[in-house]
Amino acid sequence: MRPIEEWIRGNFRVEWVDSAALRYDEMEHQAPPDLGGVYRPYTPERIDDWIDLSLVMAYLSALGTTGRILDIGTGDGWPALPLAPYVEQVIGIDRSRKRIETAEANRARLRIENATFRVASGDDLPFPDKSFAGVVAGTAIEQIPDPAACLREAYRVLEPGGALVATVEHLDGELAGPYAEEVELFPEGGRFLYRYAVKERRPPREAEYLIAFDSSPEMAEIAANFPRRPGFTRREEEPGMQPLAGTIAETFGLPFLERFRGAVAAVRGFELRHFTAGSLREALDAAGFARVKIRGPITRIASRFFIALHEEGLLAMLTPRFAKICRALAQAWDEVPPEGGSLLFVQARKETT
Repeated sequence: MRPIEEWIRGNFRVEWVDSAALRYDEMEHQAPPDLGGVYRPYTPERIDDWIDLSLVMAYLSALGTTGRILDIGTGDGWPALPLAPYVEQVIGIDRSRKRIETAEANRARLRIENATFRVASGDDLPFPDKSFAGVVAGTAIEQIPDPAACLREAYRVLEPGGALVATVEHLDGELAGPYAEEVELFPEGGRFLYRYAVKERRPPREAEYLIAFDSSPEMAEIAANFPRRPGFTRREEEPGMQPLAGTIAETFGLPFLERFRGAVAAVRGFELRHFTAGSLREALDAAGFARVKIRGPITRIASRFFIALHEEGLLAMLTPRFAKICRALAQAWDEVPPEGGSLLFVQARKETT
């Protein structure tokens, strides 16, 4: 536990909530607002779409079915919406009502008829036993308060022979060092909100805290100097998370919190336990899955492949076969090693009997 987190827990009563309440309900967009297959149709004119569609096709290949699919933690509708054209039906769930509303709006915009969305938690699925041919999750299982229960629930609702296919955050590959910290500071509703997030390798975990400060001219002046991150932010008025290092650490780190300690009005937070490759396999085994494969995501191959084709001037020639090429490349999902990356790609199959 880092010094800022120790300071927060040692000085204030934290109202513990889940990540949906503190993080995902507050985002205008969880995914980038121009993500292909979610906010707009895929197009071969964009290299990112070749890469992302290859990952969606890897999900489809690893599922081995075109039947009824459940998407746990669908967020803004990924991978439910881009999978929908290739399966019988897909149902997306999320703990965040805001995310479900966004996913439904994206579905309507794309005119996808075989996808539905509802508010539900992955560790307490509101579906009968053996009711899905496949289950998918895009970096969502580790966001659930009880990820082991989520794996058990996924196993329960799978038909015999069905597979859970998921990408899972891998902090061993994501973090350059033993930990990473980020902060942001912005005004809202007559107060100032200070958001602190930390990820640690050992034990693999993340935590996030939102501290509400009463307003003051001094606080307003400091907040006005918090640097805005270009591009995507949670909401237009928010500056975006910045690494707690260098001048950011000096100005907005623990000395800042000590300075304004008396202005703290409320503190909320959540904590998540992440997997290592080994603990993920153990959790899948404990949930009942008998055949488990843990690999890296196909995007590692796809990004190098399609960028090289683009640089050679060949990608444009392939646009008439956009989806077929992505689907063919995705068949190699089982060949990507898990080591060294920030994501793990998991296939876990339920026995047929």
